[in-house]
Amino acid sequence: MNMPSEVLLNKILYAPVGQVVAILGENLNCNIKLKVVEQNTVAPNQFVRKVSITAQGFQIIKANVQFDSAVLPDFILDDLLKKKRGIGTILNVNGIKATRKIMSMTYNPEESKASREYEIIHNGMIWFTIFEEIRLGNLGSDNNG
Repeated sequence: MNMPSEVLLNKILYAPVGQVVAILGENLNCNIKLKVVEQNTVAPNQFVRKVSITAQGFQIIKANVQFDSAVLPDFILDDLLKKKRGIGTILNVNGIKATRKIMSMTYNPEESKASREYEIIHNGMIWFTIFEEIRLGNLGSDNNG
């Protein structure tokens, strides 16, 4: 890796919606993979999606995404239910402009982790609530590059 992990952490935390994978790929100069690990219905119209983002096989980000199928357009929901692409990619491919509202952010240097919870909002409506854990130790040059 070409930069200290805290600099990259800031790039990840403040990346535009849908750009985290691209930023990781550019900065780590390696193959980044986003995988939908599972997606389950937890109540009528309520879903939870678990996502893993890896670099060179090392997990960098794990995320839990909550969404209500009743508030999403059918074409977005159809893409989500295929479990193939990340939310940011789905929004970008469909030309959806969304904003991120940070609910909480923590940084724990002893555990080499950061986390954040945020909402993705479109036209004033919350479409997704996301909790991410970022493993800073896996951003280091010993694992990637």
